Amino acid sequence: MKPVRFGIVSTAKIARDWVIPAMKAVPECEVVAICSRDASRAARVATEFDISRHYASLSDLLDDDEVEALYIPTPNNRHVDDAIAAARAGKHVLCEKPLALDAADALRLAEVQRQTGVQISEAFMVRYHPRWLAAREIIRGGRLGRVTQIHATYSVINDNPQDIRFQPELGGGALGDVGVYPITAGRFLFEAEPIAATATFEKLAPDGVDIAVAGMLEFPDNRNLLFSGALLQAWAHWVMVIGTDGWMEIPVAVWPSSRQETIIKLRKRDDIYDQDAEVIRFAPANQYEEEVREFARAIRGEIKQPWPIKDAVAGMHVLDAVRQAAAQKARVPIRSER
Repeated sequence: MKPVRFGIVSTAKIARDWVIPAMKAVPECEVVAICSRDASRAARVATEFDISRHYASLSDLLDDDEVEALYIPTPNNRHVDDAIAAARAGKHVLCEKPLALDAADALRLAEVQRQTGVQISEAFMVRYHPRWLAAREIIRGGRLGRVTQIHATYSVINDNPQDIRFQPELGGGALGDVGVYPITAGRFLFEAEPIAATATFEKLAPDGVDIAVAGMLEFPDNRNLLFSGALLQAWAHWVMVIGTDGWMEIPVAVWPSSRQETIIKLRKRDDIYDQDAEVIRFAPANQYEEEVREFARAIRGEIKQPWPIKDAVAGMHVLDAVRQAAAQKARVPIRSER
């Protein structure tokens, strides 16, 4: 297929460290332009990655007729407005998570997507990793029996108080930055939307962002996700799936090295002393490369978009309910978009 020509909106670290290298590594993508409000920074990053054109504004990038699609890693409060501008310019959009600040914000973008017909997808790279896909197939195949519980966490150490994740006005906070991954794991592996949420937040100041989130999401058929995420705790990211006939562990679940193999551990229901675990090994994989390749293939019509914007809208309803549950210290029903 002909490569999809991408423009990059901002010189954010995730773009420099992961997504631009991923796009340059797969034949389905070509990075042709980048923009930043800091023109010198855009020029420097363009030189570093051999990107032919650089701009000092999003509007200039949108005027570039060669750019077919945008990758948007701007601060969370900019996602929807930047994506709307891109869609109205006829550009497809791969936007970092969370897609929006809330469901109402996401629905504004969904309406523009409906009007323009461009592809818009939320960039959850974990859903493209071969190990996550294999874990879902293990559940579908019934090896764990009836799956009733998923436990998932993702915590990081972020010791930069000036980081955008600690700035409420930019949409910062643990829920939107790290808590979304355990929640995504539940929605991905249960293949359903939760029906209710309970949650708690930890904050350093009443008007500050949440630095930690923990809670439970209730899914149909008496299934539950217990989740947590934190910005100032030891690095930890794993998923545990428990069924009537066994249980499955996915260690280093969110951000595995692309240069090392990954594993899934399967245990039978009576292996109380952990003496008979089956270890399934996966060759090293770059989940960012898998993500941008699939997005490009969807743009070219080679595959159906696996994660259309309606999925992101459903996810934002979940985040809204988690915030409400934490604020009210109560169980909050969740509106489903599926």
